Parts: sequence; structure tokens; C-alpha cells
Amino acid sequence: MQALLNVSDRIDATLEKVSSAVGWLFVLTTIVIAFDVITRKFGFQLPHMGSTRLQELEWHLHTALFAFYLGTAYIRNSHVRIDVAYLNAKARTVVIAELLGCIAFAVPYCLLAIYFSADFTLVAWVDGEASPSSNGLAYRWIPKGCLTAGLILLFAGVISVMLRSVVYLFGDSSLRGRTNLAIIENKE
Repeated sequence: MQALLNVSDRIDATLEKVSSAVGWLFVLTTIVIAFDVITRKFGFQLPHMGSTRLQELEWHLHTALFAFYLGTAYIRNSHVRIDVAYLNAKARTVVIAELLGCIAFAVPYCLLAIYFSADFTLVAWVDGEASPSSNGLAYRWIPKGCLTAGLILLFAGVISVMLRSVVYLFGDSSLRGRTNLAIIENKE
């Protein structure tokens, strides 16, 4: 069981490093948005950097930000969730529900989504897909690749939570405290 926690710790550390490394994209995104707003307000455009390109760059950056935080959001339990079903449930019940949900829904979804998004990215790369706008950005495979990478990070986060859930449910009681499951922070 200690080995499962060690693997989960490594996954979590990797997810945290990835999300920290792409944190600078918040600054870049803010600069791009501010520049786009200012240039549109005053009607000034840099050559080869029209509003269409800036707006497409904005959503490319938003895609990267969203995608590279998926795994971290899952391990921190900061994703959208409807917990009404076990609002007053005991910690063990919540962990059982989480483990079953991961097995029945999250793992199959991630694997299917990774498969199709990887194909989506590959087709965009092979075809040299670009913006449909004549003055838009090229290399449409980059944001699509970010989605695929984000789904892989989400899958890693799901595996980490599953490993911690298994340790919580079936491991020694001495290891329970070390699981640090975010889903039961206020239950114990």
C-alpha cells in the first residue's frame, strides 16, 4: 500500500509541476487580451497582427491554461462536482463512491476522449489545418494537442485519486491520514 501512495505522490508532484510551469500563460493571456482590446478601441493594428489573430491566440492560450490544469484540478477536488448525493455521508462512503465513479465513468471517459482527441490532433497536423479565416493563425494542431495533453493529465489525476482511495479503503489505518484525499477534507 505504501508503494501505491508513492506512485500517487509522484503523479501529484508531476501534475503540480506542469500546472506551475504553465502558470505564466495567465500573464501572457492577460497581455494579449489587453493589447487586443486597446488596439481595437483606438483602431491601431500592428502589421500581420490583426484582431482576428489576437482573438485566436487568446483562445489558444485559454485552451492551454484549461488543459494543463485538468489533472491538478482533479486531485485537488476543485473541478465541477455535484455532491448532493453524499452531502452528509461518512468519509468511507464518499471514498467508495469516488472509487466506483472513477472506475465506471472517469477512466473509460478519459481513455475514449484521449483516443479521439489524439486522432483529432493528428488529422489537424497531417492536413496542416489552419484557421478558416484568411488572416487567422496557422498550426491548429497546437491547441488540439493541448487538449490531448490535458486529457492525459486528467487521466493521471484520476489514477492518483484511485490509488489513494484504494489505500484509504483497504490499507492500514496508519496510512489513511497520508492519503490526503481532497474529497473528504471536511468529512473527518
